[in-house]
Amino acid sequence: MRSLSTLITLLFVTSSVFAAEYLVGVGKDETTGKKGIGFDPSVIHPVAGDVVAFEFRSGSHSAVQTTFETPCVPLEGGFNSGVFTVDDSLPVDAPNLPAVRLTINDTNPIWIFDQAGGQCQQGGVLAINPTSTQTAAQYRENAAKSPVAPLTTSTNSAPTGSASGGAAESSGTTGTGDGSNGAIGSRANVIGAVGMGVGAFMAAFLL
Repeated sequence: MRSLSTLITLLFVTSSVFAAEYLVGVGKDETTGKKGIGFDPSVIHPVAGDVVAFEFRSGSHSAVQTTFETPCVPLEGGFNSGVFTVDDSLPVDAPNLPAVRLTINDTNPIWIFDQAGGQCQQGGVLAINPTSTQTAAQYRENAAKSPVAPLTTSTNSAPTGSASGGAAESSGTTGTGDGSNGAIGSRANVIGAVGMGVGAFMAAFLL
């Protein structure tokens, strides 16, 4: 029989495989798929352990945590990606765009807006795990009525703070450039492989 440490390692690897990464384009119109206002997608539902990758498009943009009630005002001590300025000549889904990743710790709502883009009132908002009482539609409506927050002008800043339901990992590049925003590295795609792997490892463990 194999050691207990082998089984613990197996369980850790198995749980890690089920995490998904959500690619969110900042400064990308989710309706047209082109450069524009907002986040693409503007609503996502990650679970604990998943990662949200904010990928910045042309112009100056940021992903800043706010609240449901005051959508265009930065939450003190909350997540802030820093400002990223991308050359206007780059295609909307160019490879190696700058990105900041946020690891999700639970399923509590997280509200994000694009402060650097100055487009919060025009729909530059993202709802992470909205609820039936705090909906994405109401959040967007609250943003449209919100006073304009001061723009930030510094560029390529390191992410600061941590969201109430997540923590910033690092900044860098995604290197995808395939235009497939949303959940990538899906859990569904690996369930079969994981099941086969677990079976094989358990068989070996019990021998």
